[in-house]
Amino acid sequence: MISDSSVGIYYADTKRYPNRNANKWFRPNCIYPEFCDFCTTDISSAENKTYDAVREMLHLYKLDEEYFGTPQWNPLKEIIKPGDYVLIKPNLVMDYNQSGEGTDCLFLQPSVLAPVLDYVILALKGQGHVTIGDAPMQECKFQKLLDESGYQEMLVFYRDILGETDISLSLVDFRGLTTDVVGRGSRHQTIRSDARGTIIDLGNESEFARYDEEHLEHMRITNYDPARLKSHHHAGKHEYYISEEVLSADVVINMPKPKSHRKAGFTAAMKNMVGINVRKEYLPHHTIESDSQPGDAHRKNNFMRRIDNSLYDKKNTYEGAGMYRRAKVLWYVASVIKILANHLYHDEPEGNWYGNRTISKTIVDLNKILLYADKKGVMQTTQQRRVLSIGDMIIAGQKEGPVAPSPKPLGVLAIAQNSFLFDVVIGTMMGADISRIPQLQDALAGNRKYSIIPQNLSNADMIEDTEKTKEELNDLKRRVVVVSNCVDLDGITLDKVGGDRCWNIEPTSGWKEVFFRQLG
Repeated sequence: MISDSSVGIYYADTKRYPNRNANKWFRPNCIYPEFCDFCTTDISSAENKTYDAVREMLHLYKLDEEYFGTPQWNPLKEIIKPGDYVLIKPNLVMDYNQSGEGTDCLFLQPSVLAPVLDYVILALKGQGHVTIGDAPMQECKFQKLLDESGYQEMLVFYRDILGETDISLSLVDFRGLTTDVVGRGSRHQTIRSDARGTIIDLGNESEFARYDEEHLEHMRITNYDPARLKSHHHAGKHEYYISEEVLSADVVINMPKPKSHRKAGFTAAMKNMVGINVRKEYLPHHTIESDSQPGDAHRKNNFMRRIDNSLYDKKNTYEGAGMYRRAKVLWYVASVIKILANHLYHDEPEGNWYGNRTISKTIVDLNKILLYADKKGVMQTTQQRRVLSIGDMIIAGQKEGPVAPSPKPLGVLAIAQNSFLFDVVIGTMMGADISRIPQLQDALAGNRKYSIIPQNLSNADMIEDTEKTKEELNDLKRRVVVVSNCVDLDGITLDKVGGDRCWNIEPTSGWKEVFFRQLG
């Protein structure tokens, strides 16, 4: 395995996913030596370049390099041991794309997950448990997503072939609360009794611990009762509700679908951890203006925004209490004010811009928990589980992601041992000025007790000064190495990436100021 300060970028020989009309479309169309005793007759009836690309990406990253091309090749053997509990965490988001441009750019495609699952099974050597799980958006129709995407078909296949082994396989919806949209302005909330999770209080080790009580009282999440959020985040308490499947895991294969993101700038490995949380009302997303402190919900705070925020707070309170008729009336009034304010002030609502410094702290907190919470949910000072990030950008998402992205065919897969470095590289390749991305700033400047960046790249103390953090991020680019099958990228440090080497992802409208647009 290569250094943990390197990130692999693999360019596939395709910019599209396999044809699902083919028989066993998610399988390879040949038998590789390492699978000579595994699914030898179950191959695709058509070419599957996506599968081939995942395999070559693992080889690029020098996983079990000595045995590549032989029946002994086991690329994940350093990460996964027989008997392990393995969680594969895809980015599933929603069952449909609000832009109307298809789901290839919306969520992690099963044709990318399938080869990873094969190598997980290979590493387990007949013993262990595999869970594929995520907490998509509350309105997502989970079974519809599984059926229409091919995940369900893939799951049935693998359960059949694992039937005679001691490996169990499950696919789990982590959500403890779902929402049904009943007409315009009416969202009915349902608490799911089968969701399992543990509440973890980071207390003063949370990134939110730096804020005073007034600031904490004004944190919000769209469409949720502010009183619920406040009960989990106030002075001395910062709680998250983490899926038991995550805490049980010995290994997490983090599989993001990198794309633009309205609140975070872009979503990749770090942001994908929002999906390990069971109940969304534990997750601060933005902060409205208070009497003495500016928020980050809008660029321009004024009396119309304050009225709008107040109406939405009441609407969300009614909705959380099941008073749907009252909530619907307030939704109509608040929506009119929001549309008028957006027209007058030409800015983005609800933290959908580069000044959002709230969701970035939620992201960093969740990544701390992933690494340092033990199986009982108790935070430890040593890393509790092994993590590998593998990203699907065969078709990436740009413009108004994460729920209304437009496709950007790249033909790219990415791999890294560290989620922070994965995001540093992917953000740079997307065309972002990473020194201005809040989630990266907070990860670098945050509390070192639960550091989420490699030890050889971290400072001993917190960095309080924003300009100093920007300097550190820019300096970091001179120490992170890209490994690639593209000769123009392979072996160069990140500070050399630019121009034609970048993918030039078009950001959301609220984040254009922190993305470089390479023209010509």
